Amino acid sequence: MRILLSLCLFLFNASIFASVTVSDPFKAEHQVKLSYTLSKYASLNELLAAPVEWHNSIQVPTGLRPVGQYLWLKIALNNTNSSLTPILVSINNNLIDSVTAYHVRPNHPIFTLDIGDTLPLIKRPLKYESLVIPLELQPLTQSHLYLQISDDGAITAPLAVWEPNEYLQFKSKFNLIFGILAGFVLALALTNATLYYVTKKNYFLCATLLIAIIWLFNAHIYGFGYRYFYSSWQWFQQYGQGIMTLLLSALLLPTLSYCSGKTLLSHPQLTGKRVTLITLGLFIIIALLPVFESLLLALSISFIIAILLMYTLARIHHNSRNTLIAIALCHFIVISYPFTVEVGVQSGSFLNHLGYFGIFVIEATLLSYLLIRLYISQRDEKLAKQQQRLAHTQAEDALLKEKLKLQEQAQYDLESNIEERTFELQVTLRELEDKNRELERMNMEDPLTKVKNRRYFDKRLQMEVRRSRREQTVLSLVIFDIDHFKKINDKYGHLAGDQAICEFANLIKSHLRRPHDEIFRYGGEEFILLLPNTPEEGALEVAERLRVATAALKIQFSEHIIEMTTSAGIYSAVVSDPHNPQLYTDNADKALYQAKQQGRNRIVTFNPNQEN
Repeated sequence: MRILLSLCLFLFNASIFASVTVSDPFKAEHQVKLSYTLSKYASLNELLAAPVEWHNSIQVPTGLRPVGQYLWLKIALNNTNSSLTPILVSINNNLIDSVTAYHVRPNHPIFTLDIGDTLPLIKRPLKYESLVIPLELQPLTQSHLYLQISDDGAITAPLAVWEPNEYLQFKSKFNLIFGILAGFVLALALTNATLYYVTKKNYFLCATLLIAIIWLFNAHIYGFGYRYFYSSWQWFQQYGQGIMTLLLSALLLPTLSYCSGKTLLSHPQLTGKRVTLITLGLFIIIALLPVFESLLLALSISFIIAILLMYTLARIHHNSRNTLIAIALCHFIVISYPFTVEVGVQSGSFLNHLGYFGIFVIEATLLSYLLIRLYISQRDEKLAKQQQRLAHTQAEDALLKEKLKLQEQAQYDLESNIEERTFELQVTLRELEDKNRELERMNMEDPLTKVKNRRYFDKRLQMEVRRSRREQTVLSLVIFDIDHFKKINDKYGHLAGDQAICEFANLIKSHLRRPHDEIFRYGGEEFILLLPNTPEEGALEVAERLRVATAALKIQFSEHIIEMTTSAGIYSAVVSDPHNPQLYTDNADKALYQAKQQGRNRIVTFNPNQEN
């Protein structure tokens, strides 16, 4: 009996240890309690049917490297709320090859989705640069999330569980800081490019290429490159880190050689032609090896180069030796971190924050500073030599004096050109800011109907909820849904369905009278009309006008005339809980459901007494 009780207590403690509790004030859980196992089974059914030994842990242990096996993670999710609770599970390593998630819920089918480095961005459930799994937890139930993780190298998968709005705020801050750092690095690259154009100094060209690779490398490892630039190019997403790692070391060597005035890591047998051939051969080998061996080879070579650079620079005598060592130390840190991750010494949690990118920024800034100092020093030396020659040629004829004037004029023109290029750089940066603002506007707009999308609706709803709470005014929300829209698609085709959706959106926009009233595409054929400071009677009047106008609308498509009706659900109230904006969409959706149940082509307002 005592043994049985001890066993039950052990199982109970293990289940508590390996669970995440989602309650009303839940925002985020970064120390995720989980169970893990290495198994040969590729499917969840086989795994559950076999006797598997699970190990409890907080986060994934460092250095797990499955060979011919799969890493399975199990997370228990306890929802203590009395309502359906959406959460997001993030895996803070954008370079994992493959992740298959299985959400096992009581009395519900298993929810399955695939994400990972090898999956095109368009097939991910959320088009984020990070690996994110959206889940819905049933009220007052415990469910289990199983993650099957596959990767060629050592698996590092820092997990976090988020409340969606909290994750959105975190990513907004993260992306803002990343954008500032990326903009600064890009500005450094453009500055060096401008200086190269003006001075034709090769070290400015090397610095331009190096800093541009730093910018692209960080965009790659933080997922922004895959999201915005090469979302359908899986090969580069797989091999890009190794290729760019080797490029960084290959470009840093000549750049630091210029700064120190010495040829670093040179050897009598290593002529320029041989170095070029060896470098090209390494890139070809890296491109042909399997992904993990390719990355490990690139990191190993770069790690050795970084150590040799630090040793060499520590032994030279130079005015800027400390700055050179600081640059080499920064490079050593940014190389050794992923290298130790790949060999299983530590986890890859450095992608959780932007400190890694910050070290790159320091390296690029110090390098640009040294090169500008080098250019100024060379220019000062040149001027000093000119003055020395002028001191010995004061007695020469007017021809030499005229030559001196021409040299001074050329120097003046050079300085003027630098000022002009600096101004052009400022103009380019302003244009880049305009492009960024335009891109942000496009991200907030539905590409089909040209109305605001759901992402912007979530932000706007949060603002209006706070305003309603602050000013104690009624906020009304109307959800419209085109009746029998599937029949339109089936009968006339999807092009006709898209035209019907656009006509319906334009019809709603034409009935808006106030600046603060706004229409959003909520999803598919559903639209949301947000009416601040509007009582239920006003919202019902607007919805009824739109219902009548929709019934009278005749859409010309080819030789066909498409007619349709709409149903709507309304919820109006003064906000009492500004932390629960989804209450409006939930209640309006319930009213819409009643309108559908009552025969469609009608407007129903939400009544709490008839919620069931």
